[in-house]
Amino acid sequence: MIEGSVLSVLIIALVAVLGVSETINTLLDQPGVSSILFLLVLAIVLADLIGKFLSILISTFPDLIPSLDEADLKRASLIQRLRPGQTLALLSGAYAARLVMFLAIFALLGASYAFAPLAVQETLVGPLGVVEAFNMFVREGIAGSIGYFLFFLGPEHLRPITQAIIAEPLVPATSSGDAFLVGLRIYGLAFMLSVLRTLVTPISYLRARRRARQLPVTAEA
Repeated sequence: MIEGSVLSVLIIALVAVLGVSETINTLLDQPGVSSILFLLVLAIVLADLIGKFLSILISTFPDLIPSLDEADLKRASLIQRLRPGQTLALLSGAYAARLVMFLAIFALLGASYAFAPLAVQETLVGPLGVVEAFNMFVREGIAGSIGYFLFFLGPEHLRPITQAIIAEPLVPATSSGDAFLVGLRIYGLAFMLSVLRTLVTPISYLRARRRARQLPVTAEA
């Protein structure tokens, strides 16, 4: 998140200097609390996306015991002594907290968008209320993520699935709106991956315990 925050600020600053985003230009031309809040939330979402991307580059869905060095043998011994129910509840709770964070950021984005100047909204997807913006952003993100998952089905087969989630997709007003929607869909993809990881936590934990029992435990461990 630290690296993501730094990079997000640099990216937004570069876009502002180059003047290539109509939305950023409008925000800077109409300074105020609502404009600053929306710009800040955009930076938070971008930082979160960059942080998750960097984390994926480092390791994609690692096992609880990725290697077999001395530290991992100690970890295996520890896993063998943990109470399964409590540990599983702790892990599931941690992943569920991430889902809550996603929804909180979607809500913050929707609220800041609704209170942003009308001219700014017109450069993206048009005027939306707070509840409407939150609802549409979440639906657009989920539908977009499903489109990324099932791209091999083709547009004709994907359309009924995505329309069941969002009957009237958001329409970008400018190129900035296009970039905004792409960001929503990528963030929705990260949200859906977090949902999947939460659902498979019991399986991952059981695999880790079984693997831990199969590893040799030294006297020191």
